[in-house]
Amino acid sequence: MPLAVGRFVPDGPAIAPAEIIAGAYANTFVPQPYAVITPLRDRDIWYRLNLAEDWNDDRPALLSIADPQGLEVTVYAPPGYAAVTYGIYDTQANNGFTRHALAFVLSRKLKSNTPIYLHVGPERAIPRRVELNHITEARIVDLAHGRLDVLFPAIQLATLLVMLCFFLVMRERMYGYFVGHVLFLVLYELYAFGIGYELPLFDLLAPLQARPAWLAASLAAILLFLFSSVFLDLAQFAPRLNRFLGALCWPLGALAICAAIPKFSPGWWVEDALALILLVAAPLLAVAGVLAWQHGSRRGGFYLCAWIPGLTFVIVRVLQLLLHWPLPVWLEFGLPAAFTFASIVLSFGLADHTLAMRHERDFAHRLAERDALTGALNRRAILARLRATFLHARDSDEPLSLLFLDLDHFKCVNDSHGHRAGDQCLRAVIAPIASELRQGDALGRYGGEEFLVVLPGAAAANAEVVAERIRQRLQEMRMQVSDTHIALTASIGVAALDARMQTPEDLIECADAALYRAKSGGRNLVSTHPGITGALIPEH
Repeated sequence: MPLAVGRFVPDGPAIAPAEIIAGAYANTFVPQPYAVITPLRDRDIWYRLNLAEDWNDDRPALLSIADPQGLEVTVYAPPGYAAVTYGIYDTQANNGFTRHALAFVLSRKLKSNTPIYLHVGPERAIPRRVELNHITEARIVDLAHGRLDVLFPAIQLATLLVMLCFFLVMRERMYGYFVGHVLFLVLYELYAFGIGYELPLFDLLAPLQARPAWLAASLAAILLFLFSSVFLDLAQFAPRLNRFLGALCWPLGALAICAAIPKFSPGWWVEDALALILLVAAPLLAVAGVLAWQHGSRRGGFYLCAWIPGLTFVIVRVLQLLLHWPLPVWLEFGLPAAFTFASIVLSFGLADHTLAMRHERDFAHRLAERDALTGALNRRAILARLRATFLHARDSDEPLSLLFLDLDHFKCVNDSHGHRAGDQCLRAVIAPIASELRQGDALGRYGGEEFLVVLPGAAAANAEVVAERIRQRLQEMRMQVSDTHIALTASIGVAALDARMQTPEDLIECADAALYRAKSGGRNLVSTHPGITGALIPEH
């Protein structure tokens, strides 16, 4: 319902409420163009509200005053004009409504010619909306606000728990900074929404009034700066900006201490100082994301996508506080919504960082176990693979075979054509050998021109077939180096696991003995260890 609002600022000593109610100062109330109340920083102020028409409804009326942070309002309403005082820091106040507004339930018999009086104590001079609605309609709106109060912190806590698990597993400080930032951001939202003054344990800070929100905001900003420095690698991309953001952490830490000690923070100067720091830092954080993104950092892209909405809302909120603008509903809920969006996107960014670390680890592991020249497994890796396969085959009573391959007359290739040509030959033989292997088989360079092939699940006869196919492929391959054709052949020794072999070295020794027989038999042959079949497969 429309309200006519008048304002009276006493100049002298405090005036007794009974005089105001009796109409002694009726002619001193100055009409206001809007239904708002604007406190004064240094003195009390009175407001008179008149309905545009009589209240004709069986449901009670509800008087609500928006943006109640810091407000303490006493309402004198007909018919009895009993004083009712509420503030959001009172743990028992507000008639079961959320603390997005001070809520006063009024009589069902309000008359347009019977005013309602409000006494407002000293506070920040920010206009606050005043509305009079049916209590049912007000509860519907308040219920929607309450759902949003829970929704945004709940989503942020979910991302916090996921990142906390990452931090506990990986022990990387970047995840710790993010977890701490989101935690204090949630605490800020709880106290900014007023929920913190109702929850057990959290309500112990109610005597500090608005200071818990300032404390949480200061610590959240510090951890955001530290997280941004590491996440964006600002020490590399923007060292001067990184040092400046690091320097801002000190005044923010001092503000956090002042916020926690009321003696150090009378009035609202801590919030004003915090707002000024954030007004400077918010654009710089956006610049930091741009610099990282321009240097090819994927994390810079995630950071910009996450924080551009949030930093925009922060700037608008800071300007609203410093310039004493009214707090619109879209800003009141848009700020936590932007923070929630940022938490989700940055969680994806951290997950992407974890995936990149995994790829780097896998790549490093691959480099560590691969032969630099041929790309096959190196000696340490092929022996480790053989050892694991040997133990599994022996324990499960499954077949296992090993091929020991040596390129014939390879020293002549190096002597006649040079070591560069020899290296090209070593690289060239990998593809034809690998083409004859199954998934799960392993090929590794044992040393020089010698290679091992591990064939899990292959009996001796199967291994002989594989070895013969490899020999034929190498024989048919032609290498051309500097207009010169080089013919390559290989001798291959085959050994299969049997009960007499106790170690992988026994299997290698048997395959090596079979290779020696192939060499002695004229080379370009496949020879199987005599303990198995005694076969010697000649060239066809």
